[in-house]
Amino acid sequence: MTTPSIVVLGNANVDLTTYVPHAPAEGETVLGHGFSMGMGGKGANQAVAASRAGSEVAFIGRRGDDSFGQMIYDSLHAEGLHLEHLVQVPGASGNATIYVEDSGANRIAVFQGASATITPEDARASVASLEGAGYFVSQLEGRQDVVLAGLQEASARGMVCVLNTAPYSPLLPGVQESTDWLIANEVEMQGLLAEAGLPTEVDLPPEDLMSLIPGWSQTLGCDLVLTLGSQGALGYHHESGAVFVAAPTVTAVDTVGAGDCFVGYFVSLMSSGLTWEEALRGAVHAASESVQTAGAQSSYPVRADAQRFRALASES
Repeated sequence: MTTPSIVVLGNANVDLTTYVPHAPAEGETVLGHGFSMGMGGKGANQAVAASRAGSEVAFIGRRGDDSFGQMIYDSLHAEGLHLEHLVQVPGASGNATIYVEDSGANRIAVFQGASATITPEDARASVASLEGAGYFVSQLEGRQDVVLAGLQEASARGMVCVLNTAPYSPLLPGVQESTDWLIANEVEMQGLLAEAGLPTEVDLPPEDLMSLIPGWSQTLGCDLVLTLGSQGALGYHHESGAVFVAAPTVTAVDTVGAGDCFVGYFVSLMSSGLTWEEALRGAVHAASESVQTAGAQSSYPVRADAQRFRALASES
């Protein structure tokens, strides 16, 4: 079997999505005009995106012994992921209840289920067995002590460690020190900077952010990517400086999972040998394409399109 180049630790869910004119307020019932059931979970999303971008990807997670658990396994197996470390445990699988408004905005409630049963020891052992991979990716949808254990083991084994700080919560000591690339949206970056004692305004034009992000990187102790939604993304590397990539103009249908598509493509393109600046450009284009289709994993560009995004990434 081919050795994975990317290891992803995280949740795997079944997404239950209702499309509504607007999200219900307290005590309000809103009639939906559409419904879908698909695969999600931030970890699984990022693993699928990286695989469709052309990488060999191993996924570390948990699934329940219910029908959702079988759906999760079948779907990820069909994507070609290495699933030796997607362990079945007794109980319910993770799921997410999602409202998508006509504007494309979304609200999400996640039940971790089986995903919450993974331990720091499990994470260390799984990562250690995948030595030889070049990149490790995780998020904050699960327990942070598990994420920290995975990051530390991966870092000790020479992997480039990528942390997506979604959904945001204050970071445990040691997380930043074991992170090479930290990827956050504007809200998450605001929280990180405030936590670090550097309260600052993030909702600024990209040209203003360009001058601020070097200081943020120095404060947080890692290279940074700031995703800016429909504007694009801003990256900073301590050796090569800051780069902003504007997103193409598109009509958003559903933004669920777009950030995960970005992360998966960014890591995959770097893993394939492109520069981080090229990977940033390709990831912006992939995420922009994903918001034009409903769903999370179902909206991601298929593997047959990987070369097209490599070409877009390499454009000057």
